[in-house]
Parts: sequence; C-alpha cells; structure tokens
Amino acid sequence: MKILTLNINSIRAHAESFLDILRGGEYDVVMIQELKVEDASFPHNLFDEYGYNIKVFGQKSYNGVAVFSRFSIEDVTRGLPNFADASARFLECVIDGQYRLINVYMPNGDTVDSPKFPYKLDWMRAFGEYIARYLDSEEPVIIGGDFNVALTDRDVWKPKNYEGIAIAAPAARSIMQSWLNSGWTDAWRKLHPDDTGYTWYGYRGRDTVGNGQGLRLDYFLCNRTAGALVANCEIDMCPRMANRPTDHCGLMLKLK
Repeated sequence: MKILTLNINSIRAHAESFLDILRGGEYDVVMIQELKVEDASFPHNLFDEYGYNIKVFGQKSYNGVAVFSRFSIEDVTRGLPNFADASARFLECVIDGQYRLINVYMPNGDTVDSPKFPYKLDWMRAFGEYIARYLDSEEPVIIGGDFNVALTDRDVWKPKNYEGIAIAAPAARSIMQSWLNSGWTDAWRKLHPDDTGYTWYGYRGRDTVGNGQGLRLDYFLCNRTAGALVANCEIDMCPRMANRPTDHCGLMLKLK
C-alpha cells in the first residue's frame, strides 16, 4: 500500500499536475488538502478514467480535503466530530476495510497576535483529544495531511524569520509534540532522523527550492499498529516542480 498526501492549493488551478500523479499510477491512495472548491463543483469528470473511488469534503474558495483510493472507501466522517467548525478540514475513512485514514488540513493561524491563532490552538487541542482513542487500536490508523506546524527549528530553513509566526509558535509545537510523546509515530522523522524533510517552498522571491528555503509542514502520523507496518516514507518533489505547481511537495508513505 502506497499513500500520498499533498496540499494541492486549488484542485482546479493545479488539475493538470494532479492528473500527472494519477496517470503515473504509483499511488494506491492519494490524500489531498486545500481543494478550494465546494462538493458540488468538484471536477469528478477529470478523474473518472483513472479508477479511483473518491470522497470529498469541500468548501468554496478555502480549505477542503479529499481521498482518492483504488480500494473501497467506507465509514466516512466529514468534519472533526468534537469541534464545531465551519471549515472543511477533516475527512476520516476506512480503506479496503483494513486501514483507517484521517486526512487533515489544520489551521494556519497566521501570527501569534492574530485572532486566528486561538482558533488554531483550539482546533489542535480538540484533534488531539479525538485521536487519542485510536492510539492503541489494533486497527492501523494513519493521519496524513498539511499540519501547518513546523515541529522544531530544524523543520524551518531560517528559524529567525518565523519568530511570531503561528506555524512555528511554541504553543502549536507543544500541542503537536504531545501527540508524539503519547506514542504516535512521525513516519518521516523516524526514518530520516537527520534530514530536513521540507515539504513546502514558497513561490515568491528567489529560487526557494534550489536554495533550500523550505518548511516541513506535511506529515504522516501512525498509531502503534500502523507504525509497525511502515516500510518507507519519502518526499515526492514532482508536484512542486510541475509547470504550474502547488507550493507543497508530496509525502509518500509505504506500508508493509
């Protein structure tokens, strides 16, 4: 089983580069975030010929998450169950009757003095409370998506530039670190303890990719059962290097 998570930064604006991923046929499951389209306007017709089952939780102009799977998709939950939220940020489902996936697009939060920052922290706290039920489950549970948190300074190309920015704020880092401390496995970091692993490179200014000016914002977290199945986790640069790229790389997880 090979799973890709990718912030697409508008499924309509970057449809062609996303189609390249589906045409390649490498992934059994693709989890995408930041669709920026309502369910009724999701361009299903573009993807029909590639053999994926699709579940969407969309929103006009902002947010939105979707799962593409070559296998069945069942037991679908749209929206974080324990948090009242108008934003489409959470999609949970069971793939092939075997793997529980949680696709997340966590709040950015802007800056620490922004009114958006408390919402980010509240959302993350509720999310942590919700996923606690799955940590010791015999069912493999995989959380993937854009977490909008650079967990440590080594996940930021220039930490000084991100002082006061929500994605690197100590409060957000502390909440996410508590999930790892409880037993969730950060698949990339487990296999690449000394690498940067940047998954986001901005569009502006100089060649941010070539100069390594990135952030690690995309993750796969695995419960104890899924953690034992991890065979590989690698960054897929292709979406970021496409002709009309999203600003994120893909992150691939391979299960035994």
